[in-house]
Amino acid sequence: MRSCHFMFIFALTVLVGCGDSGPPLAPVKGKVTLYGKPYTKGLVVFTPEGGGPTGSSPTDVNGDYELWSGGKKGATIGKHKISVTTIMEPVKEVAPPGQTSSDDPGYTAFGGAAEYKKAEETKEPIPAKFNSKSELSKDVSSGQNTIDLELK
Repeated sequence: MRSCHFMFIFALTVLVGCGDSGPPLAPVKGKVTLYGKPYTKGLVVFTPEGGGPTGSSPTDVNGDYELWSGGKKGATIGKHKISVTTIMEPVKEVAPPGQTSSDDPGYTAFGGAAEYKKAEETKEPIPAKFNSKSELSKDVSSGQNTIDLELK
């Protein structure tokens, strides 16, 4: 009898330990548009106001995103601050002509003359009110959430 009681408690402990850890998540997807056009270079970030893992996703070629938080699909249930930033290509610095050779990948010869491409400073095309000074917030509820973000 005592061994059955022990086995029941052991089994219950094992079952309780097998559940998902962390706050409950709900699926979140949507579309990001900038001035009415799908935004294909975006990174969408949902930060829960009550704490918990941040959800994030890049946008695809159609401007669509689907959030993941802590390696799991979805976002924490509750109110979130949202930001959308641009995924930018790293800017490569090019050495001045006297400090490189024709073997350097930054060197391009046109008609026998060397031409060096100047690295352009990249600016964030999305207004600050949607990223660094975000005014966006939305609620994530249990069940499927479709949250489209129209940035203007």
